[in-house]
Amino acid sequence: MTPRTKQTSLAVEQPVRLYKFIALSFLLLTVILLGVIIFISAKRATITVVAGQEPLEVSAVMAIGGESKIGFVETASVELKKIYKPESTKEVGAVAMGVVTLYNDSDADQALVATTRLLSPESVLFRLKNRVVVPAKGTIAAEVYADKEGRESEIGPAKFTIPGLNAAKQAMIYAKSEKPMVGGVRTVGIVTEEDLKLAEKELAADFKKAGVEKLSALHPESAVVYEIVKQEISADKEAGSDAEEFILSGKAEMIGVFYNQTEADKLASDELAKRVVGEAELLIQNELRTAVALVDYNLENKTANLKISGVGAVSLNPESQQLQKLIFFGKTKDEVRRYLLSLDHVRSVELKFTPAWIRTVPQVADHVNVVVKNVE
Repeated sequence: MTPRTKQTSLAVEQPVRLYKFIALSFLLLTVILLGVIIFISAKRATITVVAGQEPLEVSAVMAIGGESKIGFVETASVELKKIYKPESTKEVGAVAMGVVTLYNDSDADQALVATTRLLSPESVLFRLKNRVVVPAKGTIAAEVYADKEGRESEIGPAKFTIPGLNAAKQAMIYAKSEKPMVGGVRTVGIVTEEDLKLAEKELAADFKKAGVEKLSALHPESAVVYEIVKQEISADKEAGSDAEEFILSGKAEMIGVFYNQTEADKLASDELAKRVVGEAELLIQNELRTAVALVDYNLENKTANLKISGVGAVSLNPESQQLQKLIFFGKTKDEVRRYLLSLDHVRSVELKFTPAWIRTVPQVADHVNVVVKNVE
């Protein structure tokens, strides 16, 4: 028969072990659950999308004047006359000139008429420009010119005889030059077709400048496009003419089309917005550039049409449904990369998973970060 004390001790010991087992199990489950929570909380993914900006061009017509009540069409007339110099030149024969000293070693004055001949030792002939009287036993300076045009008359200092005098007088009355004769050739301009074209182009620019000065003060608050609508230009020399200068004269009619720059920018911006493909694209407004050109005009009615051209840029919209975090849940890096690179405007993709050994995107929105970087 078992003692009562021993039976009681065994009965107490069994529940204690059960309680310890249950307590340890709960502790282990708590630790495991805590580890799972920590593991799930630590999983994070950063997806960086590098998106490029693609240029987008549009155009629209803005009606000016008339019933549109937008802007003004003004005209101005301009008349100008300007002198131009030809670029091309050539050398032509000219009369060499110089100064000689006339000597008279005789006892009587000697009068010499204009055009009296003076002959150099090389038989180059010069003539007196004016009548002179050479004093007896004296000298006098006189201007002379070559009898023929050309460089051969440009001789150096020389002694000249006077063929018109008899042999006896030639020995006593003669001339000497101390400096070379110069001017046997001269450079003259040649008016060419190119000279005339360049001058016409320059005069047209001057027409526009003068017209702008007249028109610009009419509506200073407005932007404006200028254009010469009619011009007439004539030259006083023809191509091939020898001339030091030539004159162009003419008149021009200029139109000034005044418009509101804000309205033009808005028109271009609205047209660009129409070209954006749904919510997937984003219009880069700060890249908008507007150009304005005159299309046609009616001077009688004072109306005109302007072509408003807008050049902007579009890129991937960071708020696009294509980039919702839910799309990436559970995907691997390769799956995410392939998907994103299939989208318009995406140039590259950068992925960062934490911890580094996880293989898929967490399925918790707060643990997924999608960043879009726009580059030009």
